[in-house]
Amino acid sequence: MLVSDKIIIADVEIFPGSREVYYCNRLVTMTGLEFNLLWLLMSDFPQLVTRESIAEHIFKRSLVESNRSINMHISTIRKKLLVNTDKSQIKTFRGEGYVFNE
Repeated sequence: MLVSDKIIIADVEIFPGSREVYYCNRLVTMTGLEFNLLWLLMSDFPQLVTRESIAEHIFKRSLVESNRSINMHISTIRKKLLVNTDKSQIKTFRGEGYVFNE
């Protein structure tokens, strides 16, 4: 759901102006790249965001299949959003991309 200049999905709120992320009303510290990646996933909710799209929009380059950096950053974001639950907010579609979950 889009509310003014923020996106709220389930317990995650993301504010592009201040570049802040809140999970269960708790501020979550993210790097700039992690923020941009989470914003992309949440902006396209509930659509699949392809690995190619992530490479182009976040890393500003074409996808190199052997590069595991997208997986690493997704993993880091998942860990930061797993504080109060064991359910991941990001679902992987192997070889295709990722979807932000409610």
